[in-house]
Amino acid sequence: MSKRLTLEDHADEIRAALAVPRQSDLFKAAVEAGYLAARADGNVSAEERATLAKAVEILSQGLVIEWETEALLDACEAASKEKPDAARAEEVGATLKGLGQPEAGILVAAFVARAMNGVEKAEAEMLKAIGKAAGINGKTVGEIVKRATGLD
Repeated sequence: MSKRLTLEDHADEIRAALAVPRQSDLFKAAVEAGYLAARADGNVSAEERATLAKAVEILSQGLVIEWETEALLDACEAASKEKPDAARAEEVGATLKGLGQPEAGILVAAFVARAMNGVEKAEAEMLKAIGKAAGINGKTVGEIVKRATGLD
């Protein structure tokens, strides 16, 4: 039986995928994608928020610190009150597509979605919606989610 790997074990590999010219924009979009995935089951738990903050801190190597992630999450919450989540998913997907990094954004979002009890159906559907808007197919989104759920 193989050992399940942690986010930290894969961090260098994932960081390489996140090394893009507009990295701060990518993290902002990834935070919102993660928030939307967490919200898909009707609730964003404190554990999901903490997982998202930890993932962003690890992957950004300190470029994005916890209080900045918390401010981004607060902005996501406010945006969700102004627009339906489906509309926000379209916008986030378009942003990830424009940045040329939809897979990296979906990967960070999938880490958050699995924080509680794995990726639930509603969360997977949200990730697929974001992926579709970003120009990636459902099979690719499924592979990204599988990668994220294989980590501890």
